[in-house]
Amino acid sequence: MKTQTLIINNSKSNHLEYILKYFKDADEIWMATAFLKVSGLKLLLPALNKHIKANKPLEIIAGQNFGLTEPIALKTILELCNNKLNANLYLDKAENKQSVFHPKIFLFKHKNKGIIISGSANITNGGLVTNEEFSICMEVDISSSQWNEALAYFKQITDTKNADLMSLVLLNRYEQFYNEQKKARIKQKVVPDKKSSEYSFDYSKLVKRLKTYRDANYLKKLNERIEYYKEAKLLLDEIAETDRLTQNRFEEIIDDLVGKKGTFGLWHSGSLLRLRFKVYKCKKEFRALVQFIKNNQDLSANKVFNGGKLLVEKIDGARINYVTEIMMTYQPTRFANLNTNPITVLKKEAGVYYKSHSSSFNGDDYQAYCSVIEEICKKLNLKNMLEVDSFFNSIYWKIKEEEKEK
Repeated sequence: MKTQTLIINNSKSNHLEYILKYFKDADEIWMATAFLKVSGLKLLLPALNKHIKANKPLEIIAGQNFGLTEPIALKTILELCNNKLNANLYLDKAENKQSVFHPKIFLFKHKNKGIIISGSANITNGGLVTNEEFSICMEVDISSSQWNEALAYFKQITDTKNADLMSLVLLNRYEQFYNEQKKARIKQKVVPDKKSSEYSFDYSKLVKRLKTYRDANYLKKLNERIEYYKEAKLLLDEIAETDRLTQNRFEEIIDDLVGKKGTFGLWHSGSLLRLRFKVYKCKKEFRALVQFIKNNQDLSANKVFNGGKLLVEKIDGARINYVTEIMMTYQPTRFANLNTNPITVLKKEAGVYYKSHSSSFNGDDYQAYCSVIEEICKKLNLKNMLEVDSFFNSIYWKIKEEEKEK
C-alpha cells in the first residue's frame, strides 16, 4: 500500500473533490452506489461524459432497494452508455429480502496505480458534498491484494446472478416500483415484491414466439406488408399534395388504407375500418393531419405525436391509431404503431406496462414507447417498426386463441 487518506465532507474538502480529481487521469473506472440520484449525478456528469467520449472503460452499478434510486438518473447514464462497448450500467436485482444492496465504492485505475474509495457516500448531492459522510481512500499498486480483492468484489456484485444490465425495458419496470414507493414512503419496502426474473424484461417468451412467427412464409408476408405501406405512403402523399382532391377519391383512399366490408386495407389496424364513414366527412381536417406528419417527420417522436394528437381530435371517427399509422408509414424505422395489440403483448409477454389506452398517451409517453420498441427491434434482429408491429399482431391473435382454449 502506498498511501491512505480519510475523506470527510466539510468546508475544506468533500467526496466530490476527491472523486473528480481521480476522474481526470483514470484509464478505467468502477463505481457502486446504493442510491443514485440526479442531485449527485449532475455533479459527476461532465467528468462521466468526458470519460465515456474518450472510450475509456466504465462500469456503474446502482441499487433499487426502497425505490430511492431515481429512474431519470439511470436513464441519463443509460443514454451516455448507448452504443458504447466499454460503458456499462447495472441495476442490482434486489431479490434477497434479508439483504440490502448498500456498497459505496469508487475504483480508479491509472497506469499501474489503483485508487480505492469506500465508505458511506452514495452518488447523491448529500453523499458527495453536504451529508456527514466518511470514507477511506487508498492508493495502491494494481498488483496488490487490496486492488485485486476490490475488483473481484465488483465483478461479484455485477455478475448476472446478482445484477441486470440496464436497458430501457428494465428501466420501465423499475420505474413502476419507484413510483409506488414515492407515493407511500411510510410503508417503505426494502425490495420489490417480484424477483428480478419476474420483474425485469424477459425476452425468452418473445424469442419463443419469434420462432413460430418466422415460419416458411413469414418473409413473403413481411415483404407484402412493406409493399402495402409503400403504397399507403403514395396514397397519403396524394391526400397531402392534391389541392383539388375530390370527395369520391378521398373516400376511395380511406377505404384503401383501412379496408372496407369484405376486404382488408393496406394498414392492419382493424378498428380503423369501423368508423371510416365518419372520417369521410373530415377531408380537410384529415389532409391537415397528413400534411403535418409528412412535413415534420424528421422531428422527434414526441413532437410529431403531440402535434398529430391535437389535429386528430378534429377528425370525427379518428383516434390516435390513425396518427401512429401515418407516422409509421412515413418513418417505419423511427415511429412505432400504437394500439391495443402491442400494449397487450408488451404487458402479457414481457411484463412491460404502459397506459391501457393509447388515447391517454402524451408525446413523452410515446417517445419512451418508441425507444422500447426500437430496443426490442434490435435485440430480436427485426427489420424495423413495421416488422415489430407484424410480429406483435401475430402474438396478440395467438394470445386470444389461447385464452379461448382455456
